[in-house]
Amino acid sequence: MSEIDAIARDVFQHQLAGIAEEMSMALRRAAFSSIIWDMYDYSCGLFTPEGDMLGQAETIPAQLGIMSTAIRYMFARIPREEWRPGDVIVCNDPYQGCTHTMDVCLFGPVFHDGELVALTSTIAHHVDIGGKVPGSEGPDNLEVFAEGLILPPLKLVEEGRPARAIFDILAANVRDPRGSAGDLRAQIAGCRTGERRIAELAGRYGNDRFRDLCGACLDYNETYMRRAIAGLGEGRWEADVLMEDDVATDEPIRLHAAVTVTGDEIAVDVSGADEQRANGLNCPEASTLSMIHYAVKCVLAPDLPQNQGCDRPVRVKTRRGTVLDPIRPAAVSVRHITQQALADVVLKALSPVAGANAAAGCHTSFPSFVLGGFDDRPEMAEDDGGRPYYVIADIIGGGMGGAEGRDGLNAVDSHGGNCAILSAEIMETLSPVRVNGTALVEGSGGEGRFRGGLGVRRDYEVLAGTGILTGYCQQTRPETAPWGLHGGGDGGRAALIRNPGGPDEENLKSKMVGVVLKRGDVLRTVGAGGGGWGDPAERDPALVERDRAEGYA
Repeated sequence: MSEIDAIARDVFQHQLAGIAEEMSMALRRAAFSSIIWDMYDYSCGLFTPEGDMLGQAETIPAQLGIMSTAIRYMFARIPREEWRPGDVIVCNDPYQGCTHTMDVCLFGPVFHDGELVALTSTIAHHVDIGGKVPGSEGPDNLEVFAEGLILPPLKLVEEGRPARAIFDILAANVRDPRGSAGDLRAQIAGCRTGERRIAELAGRYGNDRFRDLCGACLDYNETYMRRAIAGLGEGRWEADVLMEDDVATDEPIRLHAAVTVTGDEIAVDVSGADEQRANGLNCPEASTLSMIHYAVKCVLAPDLPQNQGCDRPVRVKTRRGTVLDPIRPAAVSVRHITQQALADVVLKALSPVAGANAAAGCHTSFPSFVLGGFDDRPEMAEDDGGRPYYVIADIIGGGMGGAEGRDGLNAVDSHGGNCAILSAEIMETLSPVRVNGTALVEGSGGEGRFRGGLGVRRDYEVLAGTGILTGYCQQTRPETAPWGLHGGGDGGRAALIRNPGGPDEENLKSKMVGVVLKRGDVLRTVGAGGGGWGDPAERDPALVERDRAEGYA
């Protein structure tokens, strides 16, 4: 191994990050679906030939964390010796290292001078992958087979030649075949961009030094994390959080985390979670591992560039058959709200030793709106008299928890997510849905010396004759609301409300699927506020006055 100095290592790490960001731009600019090019629900990463992540673009952490798990399954089905220049491997199977069927994962090998030097990867949320409802996500699903087309590890492109049969099968199973194929090709473009740039980098350094620089970056992050873990001091800390089921039962789902530090290693035991549920809230292995690693890094090294070295000192224990490690064919399509609650419980367990990185409970409500159907407005009639079919999706943000020295952020996607709210103009251009209003929810931040961030509410009006709605959220009850820390108050609760302010106003349960909305119906989604930090009586009077003046209180 050649000697690597700190400057060369850090320059190389930033070069990798720059390549991942260029991959991200290529994917986003080529994508067909607004959930990718406007909401940023996708990720790009680079890996060693062994499957260790080297660098990532700053989009969705929840997706990136799964890639290292997915690649293990891909290697098991298609050994590295069978990967060739120009290949692209596809998979979206939640039980072979992926998340839910809508997140389609691609890997491409990078060869230089005949040697496999790296892997590129893209993962993107496809707005529809088939299944029983538009958008494919169903909180009431009993099996993964109801959640759309499942692709095991397959060669989507073989030595530069697209596998036409896979594209044809995809087109026959989804509601927007043109958009899905376009998004898949955008992902391939992201992989190809990374392949070119990595090959150029390997050509600059030579394969041996390129490999040594990769190892130095991974080793540095491992050393950094081990020292940060050792600084916590040995001990064991535990926490629980509850989240709504509201599908199989009214009984909430309990997540439990026990975190143990021994020397320079940290063990996170989530085997005490409730048994898997007869619904789509189960969280598969890859998402569970991803969010635990995310939460640990938030506390120990939030500013450290991410690579696989960060995960080496972290040990995770799950238990098969629980909501955090379900057994196939349990449904998993709405796993995102469970993995956000998982990050929340790990951060809660670590809060006594997290120091300045400790925060009160954040919004993990993730209010989601997915509507599909035929657009029967007269002006949308096609030449042959048909009506266009649409599928549109949106999420809204909520409040981060307050922390020592700072109030929580307003209107953000938290814990592994980084999705933007869909532009009202884009929604109204692509679907028969009018956004009647978007606003912060006054008073939704938990009280405290440093208050929690505010949630968001948004009203959607249906302009077509009918639309099939799937929607969900969590943190709608007092026992599930974002928790306060050090005497701070809980954050405001989330809600789904049909026809707010009308004579037929209805507060809906936190999970709903296949609800038919008619022309003129309005759905209001409300995101939770963050918990407060510290005694509210100690809040600076000037900040109290500012909150009142700005409409936050």
